[in-house]
This record gives sequence, C-alpha cells and structure tokens, in this order.
Amino acid sequence: MFQSALRGKSGILTGGSSGFGLEIVKALAAHGANVAVFSIDEPPEAERQRIAPHVEFRTMDVLAPDASEQMVELTRQRFGGVDFAIANAGFAIRFEQPLLSIPTAEVAEALRRQFEVFPIAFATLALAAARAMAPKYSAIAAEESGHRPDSGSIVVNLSESALNPLRDDLLAYAAAKKASHWILRSLAATLGPLNIRVNGIAPGFANTTGPRKYYARYPEIRQDIERQSHLKPAFMSSAAVVPAVLYLLTDNYCTGEVIALDGGYNIHQSCFFQEEKS
Repeated sequence: MFQSALRGKSGILTGGSSGFGLEIVKALAAHGANVAVFSIDEPPEAERQRIAPHVEFRTMDVLAPDASEQMVELTRQRFGGVDFAIANAGFAIRFEQPLLSIPTAEVAEALRRQFEVFPIAFATLALAAARAMAPKYSAIAAEESGHRPDSGSIVVNLSESALNPLRDDLLAYAAAKKASHWILRSLAATLGPLNIRVNGIAPGFANTTGPRKYYARYPEIRQDIERQSHLKPAFMSSAAVVPAVLYLLTDNYCTGEVIALDGGYNIHQSCFFQEEKS
C-alpha cells in the first residue's frame, strides 16, 4: 500500500543525515518516493550510494534566512514539485545545573535559540511547502466515498517532550516542542480546506550515540526513563518511527494528530493490585 501511494511523489526532509531522519529517508526511497534532504551534516557515503537516485542530500542550515523558501525551490527544481514535507531537524538545549544559578540572560538566549528551530523553522517550512502543494491538492475532488483520493502532507517530529511531564533540564526544549504541537493543530485547521494535512510523531528516547552519551553521564535519568516506559526496551531503534511516518504520509484523512512512539512513557498509572505478591 505505501509503495503505490508514495511512488513518484516528491518531498522535503530536514535533518536526514543520521538517526530518525536517515531511517525515514531510506524507507521513503525504498517505497519509490523522491526526497530532498537538508542537513548541516552529510550521511556516510555508503548510505548515499544505497538510496540514490531517489534522494538528493544538500548541506543547509535550516535556521538560515529564507531557508524554507530555498528548500522548496530546490526540491521543485530537482524533482518537479512538492507533495510532502517532514520537519525532523533539531537540537536540544539542556540546563544541567540549578536554574536559579544560571544568569537570566543565558536562559533567555537559550530559549530564543531553541525556539528558532522549533517551532519557527517548522512553521516556516510548513507554510512554504503548503504554498507549493496547494495548487495541486486543493484541486483534487472527492470520490463517491466522499473522501479525496490523495492529499498533501506535512509531518513534524515533536519528540516525547511535547506530550510528557516536565523535566528540569529540558525547560527550553520541552517548551519549544509544546509550542510546535499547538502550531501543528493550528496549521492543520488552516490547511485542511486546501487538502493538506499536518500531523506529528512523538518518538521517545533513541538508542543512538548522542542519547547514550548523555544518559551515561546521568544514570539516574536513564533509570527513571526505563522505569516509566511500559514497553521495552525503553530506548528505541531509530527505525521504529518509520511505520507511523509512512501512515501519516498516506492516510489522506488524518490531520491535527500526534502519534506517541515512546513505549507508553507518557502514561502514568498508580498500581496497587497488579504487582505479584511473593
């Protein structure tokens, strides 16, 4: 189903040189989609060769002025149009000391920097891509079933921070992701009449190099994550997000939603009778 729905479609993905992004790119290429990938780094050469010619990698800072418009225009030049956009690029600013000990100017600058990538870069990419999609997808009429057979799609990687209880080291990151969640819902309502859907995924903690290094420094945080994750392992493979992304790109009727992919980390339940008694 995914292969027939995605074959020949073209889209944008930010942050696709490693981790979740690279796994999504490989899956899209395998299903016949064309993808223009924009990242500050390039993937390993072996990965580039394996997924060519459906994928073109370009080095670009998504925070650069007019980056969204440039990404859309370059994708149109390379592949002839834009059918989807996936906002995956990002970084996490963490406060690894008591907040009251940090100068307020430093906190303010961290918040500004974090909000530049989420939600600002997400919102501008979504709007630029929607402008390119609208002429094609708004003209598609409904079938006898009452549903349109195809739609434009925008997907954003929100991370579990958009849905979960607060963590003191993620003051800026969680706030930016939660703001992106609100923008997602607003854009879904705005772009829906143009037959463009806006959805998100909220993956949990990835079993990749960066998170492993961070949580090795703070084993108490890792233990807390493992304790609160109902499905194991608590730290997920990057490829685990792929089925949800493929679904959101091809469903044609889901919009304004966020799929949590965190092993139930955001489900908190007090258990009094479920533990086995010795």
